[in-house]
Amino acid sequence: MNNKSNRYGIVDTRSFIRASMLAALACVLTMFPQIPTPTGGYVHFGDCIIYLASALMGPLWGAAVGAVGHSVADIISGHAIFALPTFIIKGLAGFAAGKIMYGRLNKKNFVLSGVACLLIVTVGYFIAEIPMFGVEAAAVSLISSPAQWLMSMAASVIMIPAVNKIVGGRM
Repeated sequence: MNNKSNRYGIVDTRSFIRASMLAALACVLTMFPQIPTPTGGYVHFGDCIIYLASALMGPLWGAAVGAVGHSVADIISGHAIFALPTFIIKGLAGFAAGKIMYGRLNKKNFVLSGVACLLIVTVGYFIAEIPMFGVEAAAVSLISSPAQWLMSMAASVIMIPAVNKIVGGRM
């Protein structure tokens, strides 16, 4: 098999297996621990796996990891109503992060991808929750999404360089 990746980070079966394992890890870290927020939602560390997959594997794999891992976590943890919006929102966030960081992993691109993900996730859940709960209740996501983002970015600052060093940029 060819181990050279194209510009989207698609490689071979090995990449599929890595992305599958990262999606499973994203699912687990979305479910455990779930730290409740005063707004009725929760924050978790699952998003840092989206950043990791996007930075090291590319936008398509980052999108797949985010979409699958987080929507499966929604279904398993009893929030199935959010599975489809999560699939779309986290997939878009993973794709955006990968487009910004993949092959150009530095502090500036890390911050830019984080800001892009913050906007995608915050606006995405706000829009998704309007038909479900109304504008007032959906406005709560404008508070919980940035808290979620901050936790995941802090974890990613530690995790991405460490994993990148371990794999020698060959993930």
